[in-house]
Amino acid sequence: MNLKILQEIHPIIAEAWEMGLDPDLDGDVIVLSDPLMDSGRSDEAREEKKLTLSRRIKGEAAAVRCYLRSVQSLMVKIESEKLGETVWIVGHKRLMKNIPAEEVGYFPQEVMRIKQAKWSDENLKKIHSIKKIFGGTIESITLREPHAD
Repeated sequence: MNLKILQEIHPIIAEAWEMGLDPDLDGDVIVLSDPLMDSGRSDEAREEKKLTLSRRIKGEAAAVRCYLRSVQSLMVKIESEKLGETVWIVGHKRLMKNIPAEEVGYFPQEVMRIKQAKWSDENLKKIHSIKKIFGGTIESITLREPHAD
């Protein structure tokens, strides 16, 4: 397995992940879903960014399809020293069912978001514990300044 797909993320895919969008393949068609908008939220600026990104994806469709196919087959087991347990990096939701019940899987876009957030080890452990309980996907991370009490 070529792990370069995690080190050399296709720039358009990286941009989509940073926006919280989920590019996927439906056969040969590239689908760009938006979990935030799909949940009923309305945001015209976000919708416009999504449309612009969709046009750019169409312009590089062959390369984006190739990258997404590579990512979709990704399933990497990691013995995390920071978390003190096994975690998995999986490239597609259908692979999550292959992870043992007591272990947790992360999508590459989640790992990218966590890395960008620069969480302390303590905060990473807290989020990981929550994910173990509730499952789900880290869609976006908003960092706020601490309140002065």
